[in-house]
Amino acid sequence: MGQAVKTDKGMSSFTKKIGQTIFKVNVYFAENTTATFEDRLLHLMVNDIAKEAVRAPDTEPQA
Repeated sequence: MGQAVKTDKGMSSFTKKIGQTIFKVNVYFAENTTATFEDRLLHLMVNDIAKEAVRAPDTEPQA
């Protein structure tokens, strides 16, 4: 990965080179949120599982 750079409140950026292209990614984290890291991670997992179920409705989920 690239080098992380801390800027203003809760914002950072990094660069990533893929092939001949260099991407600069800016990331912002809200400081006044009530959601925990665990809440956000569970939300991402639930969404990912739901997307998989839509892609393959005839198959059962793998445990």
